[in-house]
Amino acid sequence: MEEAGPASEPPITTLQLFKDAVQRYGNRPAMAVKRDGRWETTTYLQYYQQCRAAAKSFLKLGLQRFHGVGILGFNSPEWFIADVGAIMAGGIPAGIYTTSSADACQYVASNSEANVLVVENHHQLEKILQIQDQLPHLKAIVQYQDELVKKRPNLYTWKEFMQLGSSVPDAELDAIFDSQKVNQCCTLIYTSGTTGQPKGVMLSHDNVSTTARKALPAKAMRVHEIIIIT
Repeated sequence: MEEAGPASEPPITTLQLFKDAVQRYGNRPAMAVKRDGRWETTTYLQYYQQCRAAAKSFLKLGLQRFHGVGILGFNSPEWFIADVGAIMAGGIPAGIYTTSSADACQYVASNSEANVLVVENHHQLEKILQIQDQLPHLKAIVQYQDELVKKRPNLYTWKEFMQLGSSVPDAELDAIFDSQKVNQCCTLIYTSGTTGQPKGVMLSHDNVSTTARKALPAKAMRVHEIIIIT
């Protein structure tokens, strides 16, 4: 055990790490996205608040503890908000490759016992609609980009989704926070499935938080620096 540095620090959950970041960098930019030629910035505090809103909405939709939230789409603020919101609500996020076939999507959603699937657009939604009747745990679908081509039961736009959980008390969400343990599964990472069925890797909270804490000094990243992820 190291006497100093990340390895000497006690393990913490990803949500504890996130809350620490909000306390330290609350008004600093956490995410930025270019839309219609203009950059839209989200601070750490705004990011945290939006993740809480998403978590409450997941609970309202009936997300069960340790059940999956599949996310099918390209990199975007909504992707990250859905990911962290799922963790906050006690679920387990699972990213799905944007190039995955409907059958591959079905496997990941089934394997993770997904209660909710978050898709980017109508193209990705069509894959889920093809296999929806093969997903017994699925309760709702959320589309985070573009308008819905057709309204369907239990299908929500991102705006609708983010408003669903407004009646969920803060105490209910905080109780889930407090019950999470560092050695519990935080997220599922699936392989592409090019040589067979996708394989899900379980990453614990302390795995994710320790990796994040070690990455900062290793990359010599500073508070004022901006990192672009494509």
